[in-house]
Amino acid sequence: MQLKTAVSARSASPWSSIRSLWFPAIIILFAASPAFSDDIAKGSSGWQQRCAGIRTSYNPQTELRSDLLTLETNDPRWPAFLAWVQAQQLATSTLIGLRTSPSTDAGKGIVFRWAPGTPWEQEVVIPFGQALAHLLVEREWRDLDFPQFFTSRGGMYGINLAERLFLLDPHSLTPWQQFFQAITAPSSPSAPLRSGRLSAVAPDGQSISMTFGANRVVPYSAARLSLDLRSILSDCSVYSFFQLYDQQHGAPPVASQQSPAPAASSPKAQSAVAVTPGRTVYDRHCSGCHGVNGDGKGLLATSLRPPPRDFTQGLFRYRSTPTGQLPTDEDLLRTVTAGLPGSLMPAWEPFLNEAERQAVVAYLKQFSPRFAPATPRDVLPLPSPPAATAEGVAQGEKLYRDSGCGSCHGDTGKGDGRSGKDLKTAEGNPIVPRDLTNKWSFHGGHTPQDVFQRLSTGMDGSPMASYRDVFSPTDLWNLIFYILSLSPPERPQLTSPSPAG
Repeated sequence: MQLKTAVSARSASPWSSIRSLWFPAIIILFAASPAFSDDIAKGSSGWQQRCAGIRTSYNPQTELRSDLLTLETNDPRWPAFLAWVQAQQLATSTLIGLRTSPSTDAGKGIVFRWAPGTPWEQEVVIPFGQALAHLLVEREWRDLDFPQFFTSRGGMYGINLAERLFLLDPHSLTPWQQFFQAITAPSSPSAPLRSGRLSAVAPDGQSISMTFGANRVVPYSAARLSLDLRSILSDCSVYSFFQLYDQQHGAPPVASQQSPAPAASSPKAQSAVAVTPGRTVYDRHCSGCHGVNGDGKGLLATSLRPPPRDFTQGLFRYRSTPTGQLPTDEDLLRTVTAGLPGSLMPAWEPFLNEAERQAVVAYLKQFSPRFAPATPRDVLPLPSPPAATAEGVAQGEKLYRDSGCGSCHGDTGKGDGRSGKDLKTAEGNPIVPRDLTNKWSFHGGHTPQDVFQRLSTGMDGSPMASYRDVFSPTDLWNLIFYILSLSPPERPQLTSPSPAG
């Protein structure tokens, strides 16, 4: 569930210079696309009637699937298919709202309208996890993008949308409902930000560019785009592509002895892990970033640095247990419930009830053999902080300098220390030391007790060691009060760089 900032490219499409290399057959495919009338049904049953009896080289012996798009990204038809998808404007979408009313989690999420104005037009409810990853990572929505909504609600801090709405109310979806009502209103200036379209396709079809809003260009892999296309298309609904492809390539559709295209199977279908409530929640909301196998390699996280947490390693930073020990279930539940401030790991309390959050905690532990029933977990005591004094802060500053904290976090605490430039996680990914002058970015929280726990337990999987046996409790509190003194008393507000909102 951890979400990080995606690579942003706001320049022209990277494929604009190589469009001239596309083979002429694709251009002919565009021109040969048949016109559709308004009476074509948009549902699966309508497509099923229309494609009944059609045979192509893709399905020489069977009916086309009306429930699934089985065309794989390694199929030789794939590059031409994406060019056809772009020409038909199938990969064009608009965010239209929030759906929270269904009694089951499966019917809840963020609603997108795909392929508007075409025979393929339909509304799709994207699960909260996948939709949030898309909005926060790929579109990079921040409070600064919506000043008309946030200015009157306490101002803007330059943080991601999920964290800002969490600050309004950490326990309910009310801020989310208000936000989506505001940005989807007819008079909202945010309308351009809600749009997205496929803007360029590489000749081999293995990478594409998506444009969101007016000028945010985001690279997608073929597998990532396939995730979206499978939510709106089936083999049956794209039967005209298979026909056109055969026409261009001279393939004899019925005479072919090719076996019927197999149904696309997902890793979830192949997994031997039993379907449990926790797995259902994880697959819908967490697998997009953390991966179906819990290895941090979800389709929505391919450009994230560092990648989302790899649960198979069994290394967790935000714990109440000593270094080297696993977190307690309460530790994991706290992270799932409240998220990680200053990161793109959202708080899940507004979206998942407590039973669902507990279930997903139980499920994610199955990814690592370290979570065995006999594994000891000793919770370290978390004392109440003493009163902060000027003398204690001064002593903390001395400890900060004498103990070498500045070598990573910098002499002034901005995270720019010389030794911090080469730091890596346990997985070998680069990691940047925390900027201590912005306590609101502390992922584990910024209260004195939050920081005390981090310094006492260490952050397994990162270079941040435990100082439990290095400093006395008094020295540790003095160091903490100095660190917190580096941030201003109030969270700084920022001004939006754009008029949209």
